[in-house]
Amino acid sequence: EIPISSAVIDAIGCIPRAREDIGISQEAYDSFDFNSLELSPTQGCAAVTFSILRFHPPGEGFFHTKEDESTLRNFIKAAEEMYLPVPFHNFSHAVDVVHGVARMMKLTATGFFLSELEQYVLLVAAVGHDLGHPGVNNGFLLETSHELALRYNDNSPLENMHCAKLYSIIANRGTNVFESLSLDQYREARKRCIESILHTDMVNHQEMVKKLQMVYQMNSEVFTGQDNRTEVDLFSEPENKTLIIETILHSADVSNPCRTWTTSEAWAHRCLEEFFAQGDREKELEIPVQFLNDRDKLNRPNSQIGFIEFMIAPFFAAQIALWPMLNEYGENLAQNIGRWQDLWLEDGDHAEEEMHKVSSRVAKVQDSLRSSACTADMLGAESGDMVSRISLGGPRLTRGRMGTGTL
Repeated sequence: EIPISSAVIDAIGCIPRAREDIGISQEAYDSFDFNSLELSPTQGCAAVTFSILRFHPPGEGFFHTKEDESTLRNFIKAAEEMYLPVPFHNFSHAVDVVHGVARMMKLTATGFFLSELEQYVLLVAAVGHDLGHPGVNNGFLLETSHELALRYNDNSPLENMHCAKLYSIIANRGTNVFESLSLDQYREARKRCIESILHTDMVNHQEMVKKLQMVYQMNSEVFTGQDNRTEVDLFSEPENKTLIIETILHSADVSNPCRTWTTSEAWAHRCLEEFFAQGDREKELEIPVQFLNDRDKLNRPNSQIGFIEFMIAPFFAAQIALWPMLNEYGENLAQNIGRWQDLWLEDGDHAEEEMHKVSSRVAKVQDSLRSSACTADMLGAESGDMVSRISLGGPRLTRGRMGTGTL
């Protein structure tokens, strides 16, 4: 379980316990060992319900009556039924992403710069971000002129479809988790939901990394206490707030390599099985087989080394610089890329030059993650713990509250 400073606990308020009907211990629920693949659909629904219902303290948020809670449960059940039994993008993945979004919002202290509505919208978007996923990617849909590609003019057809399916559930009164919102709140919620889900398309990934790096580089004085603005001021700026909302959902969506090894490895194999199934279909249709999809050619450990190296490590390193409490994501990434290297070495005979190159690549990734962690530690030492660092003085720490729970 991640150690949380007393200042953070004070800001959170009382810490609730996970419900027994989730079927996991509180310790596992609050840690990087959380593995939704081990939960039944009923337990998964219970975990999502708990994550959303207990995110805000009692009396706050958007659940004030038994009817409100019943609507949430009906919404989650309807979403669960709309997910397809594909290897990776299934309801277990949705459960995992809801848990990840809730965890990241707490660790980054979003209660100080996101409104309750914005936090709630992120949780709802997490439930529906992959609704109806068919187990193939956008490239396949475009290559085959799939109906979804035609409907959405080749622009993020999957993500547009997920949004449409989410709102087909919300359109029904018994599952409308936005029913209690005012018209202005509803419009804001819909805007945020659509924007964040569309930005889970991997075509947006590298641009998101660059924007996060720029936020840090262009505002370094804020993080070292040499600016009149606080981090709350910086993160509350409209453009940065939009980036943060999109980043949190996308981060939870691709955070499997940041878990403890057993959980991370299980999800990696699920993902590759889905890729391979698509590759089999590409061979049958005699269309180009995408790089990661050929089960006869791809080396699994090496593919994961590359995925972490080029996609995931830079993404989370940029976030750790902004939010030091995400440090354990980096620690797990560094350990896991080392484990994939070990498996790659065990997988067959490799030339000494090739082993040296892979070893150098892995070491470089690990060093970059440690460097981000060291920067975060230095800032923490200069400015106090996370809560103090955000406020840079404390008295202005008044922009709302973090959610409850210890995720």
